[in-house]
Amino acid sequence: MAKKSLTARFVESVSVEKRTDFWDETIRGLVLRVSPAGAKSWTVVYTNGNGEKRRLTLGQFPAIGLEKARQIALKALAAVAEGADPAGDKKARREAVTLSELADLYVESYAKRHKKTWAEDERILRVDVLPAIGQIKAKELRKRDVLDVVNAKIDAGKGQTSRSVFAVVRKMLNWAADEDHIDTSPIAGLRPRVKQTRRERVLTHSEIQALWAALPSAKISPVTADVIRLLILTGQRSGEVCGMNRAEIDLQNGLWAIPAIRTKNGLAHTVPLSTAALEIVSRRLELTKEQASDCPLFARIGKPIESNAIAQATRKSLQIFEEQWRPHDLRRTAATGMADVGVLPHVVEAVLNHVSGFRAGVAGVYNRAAYDREKRTALELWAEHVIRPPGERRIVSLHSVQN
Repeated sequence: MAKKSLTARFVESVSVEKRTDFWDETIRGLVLRVSPAGAKSWTVVYTNGNGEKRRLTLGQFPAIGLEKARQIALKALAAVAEGADPAGDKKARREAVTLSELADLYVESYAKRHKKTWAEDERILRVDVLPAIGQIKAKELRKRDVLDVVNAKIDAGKGQTSRSVFAVVRKMLNWAADEDHIDTSPIAGLRPRVKQTRRERVLTHSEIQALWAALPSAKISPVTADVIRLLILTGQRSGEVCGMNRAEIDLQNGLWAIPAIRTKNGLAHTVPLSTAALEIVSRRLELTKEQASDCPLFARIGKPIESNAIAQATRKSLQIFEEQWRPHDLRRTAATGMADVGVLPHVVEAVLNHVSGFRAGVAGVYNRAAYDREKRTALELWAEHVIRPPGERRIVSLHSVQN
């Protein structure tokens, strides 16, 4: 046990060769625990009314700094002086919480704040996990319980679903252990039972045209229908289309500028809008013309519609083919379709904002061409291919795509 008048500088810089507790001389009972790996946590040690020594975990550094830790410790020690037993109460709550209640905490306290796909996590837990093991006490959950759920999906021929279930449960239990809701994750170190398979689903030309024709009468909102149309026409990611706002559109030049902060690879991207895409965007601009410049074009309750809402609508109302499809398959379909109509690979990659293949490596460093003219022609060709029967297609030259 090392007693020390802790300072912010010491807390930040201290390192140890074996786990060490540093007891604060300013607030008696406040302890900084440091591990050889560099993890630092705050606890407060006290004696309860029954004469039992307790240790209450306050949180991790740097999320909780020295002064904040002292404030929390003082509050806890004041409660002890009044007869409370915060560590005992916390232990009792932890022992009583069910996996279903833990899942609610995970979604509200972590997933919604840190994961764009939080709604999918919530759905997986609600549909695939909790009906089977939701009533088990979280502290009593065993590896076998999780494996039973995962293996049931595999036995039902849903290998990739089993992988998704495993990933969400693992993330939830790791979070719960980090937040001291449970001691350790019962599946720590366990690997998925099914290897991830790369999706190869590409909608055929007839499927794309059938999907396009089905959108007006499908049981989806007009906003969702327009998002799906733009996913087809632009080949961009669902989150990028859903987050489109007025400030990103140059209507006069028919351009959509996606800022780096909204792209997966962190690179700003310009998407020329085909005539068909521009009609959709113009309509959304007109509907939001009274709004601020950063107003989302596809909104629900004032906020951009979320990509998982598009996935949900697709899953519920647009599975009109024998083989299921997902919104991201439209991006793969657009890339394949552009190649089929003669667009060269480096132009397809430029449309998709990919830095790979033709645009990767040394060549990519020196080749900074934006290919805006080629991208525009490629997307016009693709739009013609999507929405017009062969006999009604306008002639679009491939010259600017191939040079």
